[in-house]
Amino acid sequence: MAEDTPQIETINFDGEAYSVEDLTSRVVDGFNTLVRLQQDVQEQAYQLKKSQSAQGAISAEIKAMITEDKIKPLEETVIDDTSTE
Repeated sequence: MAEDTPQIETINFDGEAYSVEDLTSRVVDGFNTLVRLQQDVQEQAYQLKKSQSAQGAISAEIKAMITEDKIKPLEETVIDDTSTE
């Protein structure tokens, strides 16, 4: 015997509760769009976190390679602009 899927009877939106039975098809479509947009935002947040983690890992690898390969940074040249010539 298959279990019944629970049915949503009310929707809370913007501080108000609404009966699902009272919603028009365009309002239902609007809610469905909102839910999908919220899912998209969550996915984009995940992708950003994933990319930032990868960026940090690659930066650490480059730093380690520079150290292993004994690459020295350029010496800074200080220009003395206090001369009075």
